[in-house]
Amino acid sequence: MILKTGTTSPKALLLLGLLAPLLLTHPGTARAQPSLSIHLPAQPMDQAIIELARQTGLSIGGDASLLQGKQAPALSGEYTPEEALHALLAGSGVTVTRGASGYKLERIPQQENTLEAVSVYGRQRNDTVAAIPQSVNVYNRENFELAGAQTVGEVIRLTPSANRSGSGRDMFADDFLIRGFNAEQSVNGLGFRQTDHPTDLANVERLEVLKGPASVLYGQMEPGGTINVVTKQPLSYYQAEATAEYGSYDYHRTTLDVTGPLNDRVRARLNLAHQDSHASMDYWGYERLFVAPNVTVDLTDTTNLTVEGSYSANEWTALPGGAPAEGAIEPNPNGDYSDDFNIAWKDATTERDSIYLNTRLVQAITDTIDARLSYAYTRNSANWKEYSPFGLGADFRTLDRIIFASDDAKQTDHEVILDLSGEATLAGMTHRFIAGVNYRESDSTRPTQVFLIDPIDLYEPVHGPMDLSTKARDRGFTQTDRILAGFVQDRISFAEKWHLLTGLRYTDAEQSQKTTDFMNSNAVTRAELGETAWTTQLGLVYDLTDSTSLYTSRNEAFVPQQGTTSGRQPLDAEESVQYEVGVRVNAGRLNINAAGFIIEKDNMPISDPLNAGFLVAQGHARSQGAELTVDGYATSNLYLSAGYGYTDTEVLRTDDATLEGNRFVNVPLHTAALQSRYYLNAVTGLSLGGTVAYVDERPANADNSVTLPAYTRVDLGAYYAVTDALQLDLLFNNVTDEEIFSPGSFDGVIREEGRTYLARVKYLF
Repeated sequence: MILKTGTTSPKALLLLGLLAPLLLTHPGTARAQPSLSIHLPAQPMDQAIIELARQTGLSIGGDASLLQGKQAPALSGEYTPEEALHALLAGSGVTVTRGASGYKLERIPQQENTLEAVSVYGRQRNDTVAAIPQSVNVYNRENFELAGAQTVGEVIRLTPSANRSGSGRDMFADDFLIRGFNAEQSVNGLGFRQTDHPTDLANVERLEVLKGPASVLYGQMEPGGTINVVTKQPLSYYQAEATAEYGSYDYHRTTLDVTGPLNDRVRARLNLAHQDSHASMDYWGYERLFVAPNVTVDLTDTTNLTVEGSYSANEWTALPGGAPAEGAIEPNPNGDYSDDFNIAWKDATTERDSIYLNTRLVQAITDTIDARLSYAYTRNSANWKEYSPFGLGADFRTLDRIIFASDDAKQTDHEVILDLSGEATLAGMTHRFIAGVNYRESDSTRPTQVFLIDPIDLYEPVHGPMDLSTKARDRGFTQTDRILAGFVQDRISFAEKWHLLTGLRYTDAEQSQKTTDFMNSNAVTRAELGETAWTTQLGLVYDLTDSTSLYTSRNEAFVPQQGTTSGRQPLDAEESVQYEVGVRVNAGRLNINAAGFIIEKDNMPISDPLNAGFLVAQGHARSQGAELTVDGYATSNLYLSAGYGYTDTEVLRTDDATLEGNRFVNVPLHTAALQSRYYLNAVTGLSLGGTVAYVDERPANADNSVTLPAYTRVDLGAYYAVTDALQLDLLFNNVTDEEIFSPGSFDGVIREEGRTYLARVKYLF
């Protein structure tokens, strides 16, 4: 059998034609073959398949055009020929069938230009973006590499209508606003991750960004969206990859990824990362240690147990809480203060550590239906002493400061999910369903202190030892949350081209709080809140053609609130609803998605106009806009991912009537990003790429009196596979040294990093 051609390029035609006689001379693969030492670099898929045939003697036929525009991963190790073939084709949308004379390439039905599994929505087997009536952006390891990303936040900045809530320099660098509202972070399509530090990408396979509410599946959430972290799972063959990086300001990072079988039924994986970095900002430093083990066991042919977890230790020095806009982006009669200025000194430290454990037991009830039990445990601990700005003096150079501190703050979360999911045919219609129960228990303790300290001169700063002798506040805070929910979702396919989605969730939530004022005779304030809620989702997908589909959806979200009304009644939960319409097109090797949306949020707590000491749930806000994304291979050598987002936000009702009509803080009207990579034919193994991201100007505060300037950040890189196992990369970030500002975590603004470089060495064992 020989490879036949469809719409493949002339170059590929010639190459495959020349090698067809070689392929025909190789023996068939009808009998089992022993493991061989196979070494293949990352390269275009068609070249990888041809080289595999030459190394192993496999006979591979079929339509070569199925391989065009696809990239194959590097392989290095001991494989049977069949294992190597499947490893190359994994996730490509192409499979092989085995016959007496060899293997034949075939397209996986309805899988072209989509991922085999997208677990952010429905947690189904082999779910695809095409089946989801909401916008979804997916980023894989290639996107991580092009962006030089080490944390989730460094990837999500590529998403249209997404922007960091604050600064990339602090512990909340993975907090994002999507479509104007906060977003949540989940793990493997299950419960929300509750860590309060950046999420390392060392053990992450891909990120799935679902835009808008998803409360039916995930429960209480803000309406911005869900960032689903899909972790690396153990492989059935041995592989190890080590990476070392060095960059500007004494940046060091090393990682190790080791995986393979322990026996016929047990596979394991271990990811390690250590990072130590500094910056152009005075005194700032950061160190992270990350450990992520994963073991999966095939208890029987239909029962699988996975136990995975992570430990993350994070320590910052001199976290910047913010500095005055005057002298940075606003005029100051004294001129601009130093770009490197930091309100904090080297005696300010913040430690935030977490332990995460997830155990999943999956039982295949039938070939298409699974039962799953998932238990997740998260423990966070934190200690900090941080400098915070407290007002700029009349001379526009003297900055008042305080120390915000906490010792032994911690939070523990337990979450259990039991669900049944799968596919069934009833009355001639296909049902893809999930139904289950969800229990969550969370306990947190957060003692905080505030100390008054000496001010600092913006232009002639004199730092000194932290003085904690003048205490202004000393409080203890504890909170307990209990949530029990039941949910069901069904996607019904009928009349060949129509797909209807319905979903319903019932939630019973209880919350109790206790605040102790240690400076006021240990006075105790307690508050309790009980809330039940129904949330719904409704969506419709219509397959206009084999390559084009239209969709529309309505999704709800809710978030219980703290505080009471003047009648001493708990506040109603915040409620949100999103309406979205969109179109998806598969244009050859490219995926094109366009969407329009409106999100409205009600019951936001505001001061009671008749009794200022209490609240009423009468605030109202709206976000509306449109997005366009294009991703895939424009040619067999050129990968690109481009996106544009337009987000128009407005405060419709709030405490202060003068704020009504204002835009949301730190939400730009326009965002755009382009990421690309070109594989050079002239130099085997060499590719050039980078990322260009544009963020429009946006309000720095609620009254919209200060505006953060727009910026365009350009990152460039060269990636060279020296051998099948060794890769060298050189990256330059913010090559134009663009000035980028973000809101401070306490007040004012923070200047982000300027031009930097990064050198990376990667070795595959």
